Amino acid sequence: MTPNQMLAMVRKMINDEQATGYTTGGNLEEPEGTQELQTYLDRAVDEYSKRQAAAQDMRLLKTMTVSSGSSLPSDYLALCGSSPINVSSKMITFYGDEDTMPVRYFARLPYVTSYTDTAALPYERDQELAICALAAIFALNKHEYNVSQDLMLLGYGGQNAGQQ
Repeated sequence: MTPNQMLAMVRKMINDEQATGYTTGGNLEEPEGTQELQTYLDRAVDEYSKRQAAAQDMRLLKTMTVSSGSSLPSDYLALCGSSPINVSSKMITFYGDEDTMPVRYFARLPYVTSYTDTAALPYERDQELAICALAAIFALNKHEYNVSQDLMLLGYGGQNAGQQ
């Protein structure tokens, strides 16, 4: 699926296929329309990735070789298992005498906006559907609809499910 196809799916989910609620305008300084929907898709990628990392989804595992004092990768979410390292303020320090070592970590999926409109995204089908569904919920919440039931159905419910 491409970013354009994901946008089309979100528009279909929020009943905005004619782009009347979210026009084709907008830019990074004043997000509206398509730009705003892309922001919701990226926000959905974050939320989905955090939830899947907490569930220890093996598809999000990556390996990095770290050295003391190095910074974390931009897609870092959490360490996988136990390692003799300390992560503080996005900096890595070792416990003991190690200088470098490979470490496994859970990584965030790449943002939708980091790809061109027609590039194939590296998501699996279930990931695409979940990300689009979350983005649609975020878009509906802009219009102050009660989306708590939608979030509960996706397994993202909680005490403040409707407040995003």
